[in-house]
Amino acid sequence: MGYRTYMELRSIIKENGIKQSWIAEKLGISGAYLSMILNRKRRLTEEMNNNFSLLVEQIKGERR
Repeated sequence: MGYRTYMELRSIIKENGIKQSWIAEKLGISGAYLSMILNRKRRLTEEMNNNFSLLVEQIKGERR
């Protein structure tokens, strides 16, 4: 995941009280896998990185 996308997603989770399980569901991955990604214990495929970026943009758009 691009560092900026990674930091934005972590910030969005913290600031808005969004549950990681909700994000994992939106991305079609397990909560455990998302946790490993957020803790940088797993690398993302390019497709997953794109999905993360799209989700971040979607959440940011809803916050406005």
